[in-house]
Amino acid sequence: MKPTVRSTSAAIAAIAAAGVSSVFLGASPAHAATEACGATGTLISAGVCEQTFTSGTSTFTPTPAMTKLEVLLVGAGGAGADQPVATSGYAAAGGGGQVTVVDFSGSTSPITVTVPAPGTLGSVTDGTTTANAANGFDGAAGVKGSFFSSGGNSGTGKAGATSGAAGGGGASAASTTADGGAGVIVSSLVTPSSLFGTDTNCYGGGGAAGDGSLAPPTVGTASCGGGAPSDATATGLVAPAANSGGGGGGLDITQPLALRQGASGVVVIRWSAAVVTLSFDSNGHGTTPAPQSIVAGSTATKPADPTADGFKFGGWFTDAAFTSPADFSAPVTASTTYFAKWSPVLAATGVEVAPGVVPLTVGALIAGAGLIALGARRRRAS
Repeated sequence: MKPTVRSTSAAIAAIAAAGVSSVFLGASPAHAATEACGATGTLISAGVCEQTFTSGTSTFTPTPAMTKLEVLLVGAGGAGADQPVATSGYAAAGGGGQVTVVDFSGSTSPITVTVPAPGTLGSVTDGTTTANAANGFDGAAGVKGSFFSSGGNSGTGKAGATSGAAGGGGASAASTTADGGAGVIVSSLVTPSSLFGTDTNCYGGGGAAGDGSLAPPTVGTASCGGGAPSDATATGLVAPAANSGGGGGGLDITQPLALRQGASGVVVIRWSAAVVTLSFDSNGHGTTPAPQSIVAGSTATKPADPTADGFKFGGWFTDAAFTSPADFSAPVTASTTYFAKWSPVLAATGVEVAPGVVPLTVGALIAGAGLIALGARRRRAS
């Protein structure tokens, strides 16, 4: 443990050399942080912001800081076919919606976003560039002994199955059985340098179908958000995942439209995050490190520890009260300032002045000044 100063006169000497204002460290608070993604965006990785739209029509306004701007657009899924009477017909599932990524980099005009929904074509447009995503088609039920059912085609044209219990076509694959066709993994649509280059989400799966009147029952499976029979007996449906563009499942018994309906699509906008600034406040001692411009979400470079005569550097802190040490291994997500903490030391011994000595020292200075004034008055009086 380091020795503390017990001599009041020594403490006075140290404070006289340092200056009382430096001891109390009256620093201004950190300036207000500037968010890298604006008021509506979310920083999802270093340098990448995202905003997701799940319904209706909205407006997105680009800024000059958005040097890259890309949009994922997923069409809605088709509905599965309804069979009002058990054993009377063959079930059919809906197809998955189209999945596409569009580059809007350089756009400065407001972008109108319409989220795809069953019966509503989705789109994104800035008045110059317009992109759409086709919805999946509804399944068509067949009558047993007469004609087969037909699973709905996907928005990309992938066919649904034509069979007793027909799965819907998926965004990337047709269906040939009661299973739903496969959807699309987003990263497969773009190059690795795309803002969606590492996105492993899957959308646009075709719905699966089931026929519980058979022995054993026909039970299809679905992926990438498609709806499907809920169990091995094919007596219930699970609705497609919300905003997945998945097709609705189908059974040969009556099912609520909410379970058979295809899922709405989604629009996801990603853009390059603004560069943030890390500044340093040396609190009046030593040489202040230069500010660092950092890609939001990246880490800063720890500067060399500053030095100052008569002081010991105590580290960088995120606040002027020195309650939170700065972590240079943590991502910097907004512009901020780090503050240097200092402790005065005795020049002759290098002994650090204990913080508890400061109030005593100031009191001693005041008391000493009072004694000097009193002595002077007594000498004048005599």
